Amino acid sequence: MGQTAVEGLPLRWSERENVAWKTPIPGLGWSSPVVHDGRIYLTTATETAGDQRSLRLVCLAARTGRVAWDKELFTQATTVRMHGKNSHASPTPLVAGDRLIVHFGPHGTAGTTLDGEVVWRRTLAYAPVHGNGGSPACAGDVIVICCDGSDERYVVGLDRATGAGRWRTDRDTEPRKGFSFATPL
Repeated sequence: MGQTAVEGLPLRWSERENVAWKTPIPGLGWSSPVVHDGRIYLTTATETAGDQRSLRLVCLAARTGRVAWDKELFTQATTVRMHGKNSHASPTPLVAGDRLIVHFGPHGTAGTTLDGEVVWRRTLAYAPVHGNGGSPACAGDVIVICCDGSDERYVVGLDRATGAGRWRTDRDTEPRKGFSFATPL
């Protein structure tokens, strides 16, 4: 199979040069943006009043950068331990068929429509040391997630349509520091 090159991409950019649009997104998120069908999906974590953090899914129009919608999927206590170089919204969302899969580590995994309406929610129990780092992957109709914590390490397969557990395989590994970060292939 041949590779397709995209022509006309800028080799340089700055605050003004070769920028089509800029849109500020509240909160902190290290997930990569996902582009699908004229939309950009990304996650963020915002501080709220009291001792809660809002874990959010945001959709932008790819052409204009306008925020189409911004939805809270989960809340989390602000006392959750996190490395200063990580975010509570690090895993990249996944478009899988008619579902958008969003994973916030042990604080929640959700399957939504491409319009952000929640179809299912699931919590996976494990204790990341510095926050979550791995993103979900799709294998047919199964969503695969590596759950690497200081307490236990396993790979889980969730039904793409319902979020129900299909299987779980413990990882027979003892990482040197007691944890790891992985995205399945």
